[in-house]
Amino acid sequence: MDTAHLVLEYLKVFLAAPFMAATVVVIAFFLFKEDIKGLLRRIAKIKLPGGSEFSTSQIEKANEELPSRGQKPPANPPDQQGLPQNLSITPEQQQAVRQFLDAERANARLWEYRYLNYFLARSSQRVLDWLASLTTRTTVAFLDTYWLPLIPNAEERRAIVNALQAHYLILIDSGLIEVTPKGREYLQWRGPLSTEAN
Repeated sequence: MDTAHLVLEYLKVFLAAPFMAATVVVIAFFLFKEDIKGLLRRIAKIKLPGGSEFSTSQIEKANEELPSRGQKPPANPPDQQGLPQNLSITPEQQQAVRQFLDAERANARLWEYRYLNYFLARSSQRVLDWLASLTTRTTVAFLDTYWLPLIPNAEERRAIVNALQAHYLILIDSGLIEVTPKGREYLQWRGPLSTEAN
């Protein structure tokens, strides 16, 4: 009976939640060790409970990697190592490279516009449409006044302007707002907004 009771007590300990959680954490750590290392290398600052802070300065790491001032730069830049020095590109090859780069830019724009179409709030899209329909640039104050009845929250109006500016759809210069060529291209790609309710 003593052995059975002892085995039962060990099972209670091994199947307890804290022990199981610790086991899962240890297994996950060993399975994802390389991913965790990569994540920790990218983190610049960690705030711990209690107000303490741990930081690794990425600037210091970058300065360590750069050669000191007295050293000569390498003979071949890193991106050109292994390439022949007398490399010449024919006009046909240049044209092919240009076409490839244009296709890649168009593909990148397509994905960016899909992203904007999905993540820009409907009110942000309506404000962008309104700005594009104006014949002249407008002020931030006029935008704020015009949209006050439809978007009563000032923080939301400010967030809309910040979002449009962050994605380079609008440009604010000396308090005047104008839609950028990228913003007009996006609107042309997107087409008119549907008339569905929000």
